[in-house]
Amino acid sequence: MSAGRITLIDYEAGNLASLEGALDRLGLAYVRAASPDQATASGPIVLPGVGHFEAARKSLRERGWWQLLPELVAEGRPLLGICLGLQLLAEGSEEAPRASGLGLIPGLVRRLGPGVKVPNMGWCQVRQGSAHPALPDPDGAWLYFVHSYALEPSAETIYLADHGRPFAAVEARGKVLGFQPHPEKSGPAGLGLLQSALAWMGALPVSSEAPCN
Repeated sequence: MSAGRITLIDYEAGNLASLEGALDRLGLAYVRAASPDQATASGPIVLPGVGHFEAARKSLRERGWWQLLPELVAEGRPLLGICLGLQLLAEGSEEAPRASGLGLIPGLVRRLGPGVKVPNMGWCQVRQGSAHPALPDPDGAWLYFVHSYALEPSAETIYLADHGRPFAAVEARGKVLGFQPHPEKSGPAGLGLLQSALAWMGALPVSSEAPCN
């Protein structure tokens, strides 16, 4: 797995400041890319996101990311989705029944519930679903969530959480990972998980970044 700067996709579907702040604290090199031509040649790609599934999908399509991301994953590029970014990686969402997802991880995203307040805004405890080399056992860690929809658990669910029902807090397939919580807003535990995931994906520390020619 080659090391490289992180490509942070900027498609006007969320405030990137807190995520950039987390990457700065971790000492990881990254570039904000509004279009694919601004992406790095290697290293992890991070797809953040907040808002509506269909609006985010449209924005990614208009910028050329939607068509390109499956190709990059097929070529071996690691991809990390965060919050809505995870949901976009799935096959589809009840939030936009007529709009397909990227299909890079299995399953459908469904509305939370029943019998609980939606959106789920706050801290939820997570537990391990299945082992993964990128992430340790969370050991009951509390992470910060803001969402109304979540991916249904599957055999590839790494962490689980509950809000009315169990849902996938972290999902993985191959070099594709997805976080439903905001690790950058989840204190030391979230920052540690973000670091573990990106290190496994081959993220390059700022101090090791090769100079530009």
